[in-house]
Amino acid sequence: MNFPIPQLEKLPTRISPCPILEAVMEIRFVTGVDWALLPGLLYTQIKDRYPRSEKLTIASMPEELFRNDPTLTYMPRMRFIGQGFIVQFGPRVVSLLTSGEYPGWQQIHDELSWLLERLQLAGFVHEGERLGMRYIDFFEEDIFSHLVLDVRSGGESITGVEMNFSTVFRRGELIARLILNNGAMITRDNVVICGSILDLDVWLEASGFDIFVDAVEKFEEAHRCNKEIFFGLLKTNFLDRLAPQYE
Repeated sequence: MNFPIPQLEKLPTRISPCPILEAVMEIRFVTGVDWALLPGLLYTQIKDRYPRSEKLTIASMPEELFRNDPTLTYMPRMRFIGQGFIVQFGPRVVSLLTSGEYPGWQQIHDELSWLLERLQLAGFVHEGERLGMRYIDFFEEDIFSHLVLDVRSGGESITGVEMNFSTVFRRGELIARLILNNGAMITRDNVVICGSILDLDVWLEASGFDIFVDAVEKFEEAHRCNKEIFFGLLKTNFLDRLAPQYE
């Protein structure tokens, strides 16, 4: 089957207002080092840019729960806070998150390259298990009416009702999971806003990358795929409303 999302000839470099709530670049890895030692090893390498550290709520759970529940294996337990970025860290995962206003892909690319260099110097990663990129976008309206995707029942389009939609598809080695929800609420400036979430996670499994050889290049490929899916989903008249800019 052909790739189900239409592909645009040119992709915008930015739209306004920027809908991105959060962007997450994640590496899951294999290590033989005990978790108790890992935070210190990583902090030594990144403390100049990420001087503050905080334990996440999940870190207070008994260790036995982590051993017995495989869904917790890749959950971060702490974070290191920097300027415009946050590094989340767990026994088998490290993630780079945007913090505040979206900085643009080039800054993410540069910070990610630096973090991977620091991770290699820390010396505890044996190999990568998964490389993932997740963008979460929010729109203050029903996003389903603005997408080329059409949800039907009995041959009729479903519109004007609260919906959640999820699907997974492949593009070469890349796997993408798309989640849409038009009943989302966020808090912005202490005001609750209703709207829609477009959540897109693109990833590679272990065989698709070498963490200290081509991970940055693979993140570039995932970013391109993410943009192609996102903009390919938008109807032309809706994209025009977002004042797209092109290089």
